[in-house]
Amino acid sequence: MKTKNVHDIAQKSYLTIGEVARQLGVSVEVIRKWEREFPRQIRPLRTKGDVRLYNKKDVENIEMIQRLLHNEGMTVAGAQKKLTHNQSREEAQQEVISRLRSIRKQLQDIVEQIDIAMQ
Repeated sequence: MKTKNVHDIAQKSYLTIGEVARQLGVSVEVIRKWEREFPRQIRPLRTKGDVRLYNKKDVENIEMIQRLLHNEGMTVAGAQKKLTHNQSREEAQQEVISRLRSIRKQLQDIVEQIDIAMQ
């Protein structure tokens, strides 16, 4: 069986729990525990055989959780609060972007109507 190196893993769209664990140097059990503790941030897809598949955002969130808990010494509750705040900020930014796109479309429509009227 061919072993996968880090470059092969980085090119994949989805990683298994084992691949994520090896990449981050933690156990599979730790990732499962973090899934239970951070259900909004870690939401892997599951195959019919119940294999967890993590996308890039899941892996980034797991890395952030690892950094908050291990490098910054935060408690689980503190990390949950920080991540929820960051997620709320990100959602707010996405809402602003969506509104700006809508306004841009309305302005483009107005310009088109003016161009038609001027002809």
